[in-house]
Amino acid sequence: MNYGYIRPVTLYDDVDTQRLKISQHTDYIIEENHASNKNRIELDRLLNDNAQLSNLYITDLCILADSSKHLVDVLNHLNHKNIRLHIINLKLIIDGYESLTFLQTAEILSQFQSDIVKFRTKLGVEQSIKEGQKTGRPKRNDENLRRAIDMYLSKDYTLDEIKKHTNISRSTLYRHLDQ
Repeated sequence: MNYGYIRPVTLYDDVDTQRLKISQHTDYIIEENHASNKNRIELDRLLNDNAQLSNLYITDLCILADSSKHLVDVLNHLNHKNIRLHIINLKLIIDGYESLTFLQTAEILSQFQSDIVKFRTKLGVEQSIKEGQKTGRPKRNDENLRRAIDMYLSKDYTLDEIKKHTNISRSTLYRHLDQ
């Protein structure tokens, strides 16, 4: 039987888009209700307790796994049970018979790693915002900038001394001198 697996990882497709793409291939869609890499109850149940599973549809690899090690473990499990994995956005089917060149495999793994980093960063930013923390680059001290400009205009200090006393970089100082 054909099953789909959805997880709320929204790098490329939101949950509704994942559902729409997968529903074109199967009527059985299993959905994880969280994006965390821990407690993947629905995935574990699908892979371990479903003897009827012959094809698994996902939209992207980062939906299925959270690390290279986890991906290899899942792919080995699928291969052992003769389950074909269909990755819709890559237009790729992974089974025990499909063979990819080393370059194709490296490109897929590189994109997977990039996706995982983007997703973890996005989760971290969302968590920080939820906790009320400010995100982004911290504001510089305007008093230090004024002092750095005064020191520069006095011609009594070198740029290195100005940086040491005010923690204002040369580029920031020059940018504000031009204004």
